[in-house]
Amino acid sequence: MKHRTGHLLKRGESYYVAWKVNGKPFMKALRTVDGQRITNKREAEQAKNVFMAPFAVATETQALTALQTRLGELRTELAHWDDQQNPPLTIAQVWSAFLASSNRPDSGVNTLYQYECQWGRFTNWVKENHPEFITLREITRPIAEEYAANLSNGGLSPNTYNKHLGLLTLLFRVLKDKARLVENPWEIIQRKRLVTHSRRELTVEELRKVCQSADGELRVMLALGVYSGLRLGDCATLRWGEVDLARDLIRRIPNKTARTKPHAVHVPIHPSLKAMLVAIPAANRGMYVLPGMAALYIKRIDAVTDKVQAHFKACGVTIWKSGTGPRSNKGGRAVIEVGFHSLRHSFVSLCRANNAPLAVVESIVGHSTPAMTRHYTHVGEVAASAAVALLPAVLDDAKTETPKRKPETVLAQIRGLVEAITGKNWKRQKATLLSLLSA
Repeated sequence: MKHRTGHLLKRGESYYVAWKVNGKPFMKALRTVDGQRITNKREAEQAKNVFMAPFAVATETQALTALQTRLGELRTELAHWDDQQNPPLTIAQVWSAFLASSNRPDSGVNTLYQYECQWGRFTNWVKENHPEFITLREITRPIAEEYAANLSNGGLSPNTYNKHLGLLTLLFRVLKDKARLVENPWEIIQRKRLVTHSRRELTVEELRKVCQSADGELRVMLALGVYSGLRLGDCATLRWGEVDLARDLIRRIPNKTARTKPHAVHVPIHPSLKAMLVAIPAANRGMYVLPGMAALYIKRIDAVTDKVQAHFKACGVTIWKSGTGPRSNKGGRAVIEVGFHSLRHSFVSLCRANNAPLAVVESIVGHSTPAMTRHYTHVGEVAASAAVALLPAVLDDAKTETPKRKPETVLAQIRGLVEAITGKNWKRQKATLLSLLSA
């Protein structure tokens, strides 16, 4: 076999080396060690000799072996040069790069706040345990497993643990190309089986205690939770534009489903709640019904949650599940059983305890699935108002009379329900009709 020495070619100002293997031509631009194109013939001749040295061997097998070795060396040199020209993403740059990425999900403000807290926990752990790591691609599978173990031993719930890993998986996936990652080390880590702990509803006596002892915006927010079934964020950021005092109706697109399914829920205003809303001077009715709570919630959700929890505890309501909590001797994670969301459970329980049809209650609290939406499509405003009016007063200064409805309005509602009866929904329509007639 002929020895291969190659020959020089010049195109423009740059030199190239050309050679053949089994009659097949190859060509490569000659560069200096710092990646610059060679334009000097003497330097080009030297670079050609260095590059072609592995090919000047006796056998084809040796030539291929030498070529593989040289390619490995070139890849290392190229990677080093590429790192200098385009430095890999550092851990400190990750969060800003994620926010600027067009590939990330269109998450809401509250979700991004949670993500930032979770990422902050990880970066603090890296600084403390592996300060030598600078770039994101240095976080390999063993490091991911080590951090997952740290999370697992940190007293987090399975749900919180899974959310942490989910966020890290998302970040590495979105920034894979920018950080030049070879793999996503978080994808292979096993998630934990979820064990849900639902909030319990409060008794009427507990509701009276927490509502009557509250004052200011907290009192109004608790009343909104009790009489509307809205979630904390929806109550804290309720706008006056969503409150129709003339029709006794709140129309709100829940924060939880606003991005994916922006369908509004229509919540009748209970007389007790209306008395509190009407008492707010017109001069104080800006954008938000509760401007102080809205500002606090937008700035930091936990601050509003802490305020509610502190009030519950001050009223003697135990917020921890039996056998857990900071004073428990049984160890394990403290499980919160009572919170603002308990008011939503209380709303549903009280409506059902007063024989409000399930379809009516579901229409008021709202659901995100299409199947559930179809389930309460024909529930009307009158039936919903009758269901809410059945709720007991939990405020000492509340009025409990049922809102007056014109007979012709009720008859029109009944006619619409009757005309919508089918073989599949007749039981639900019957329950709604009975609720209207009893109201």
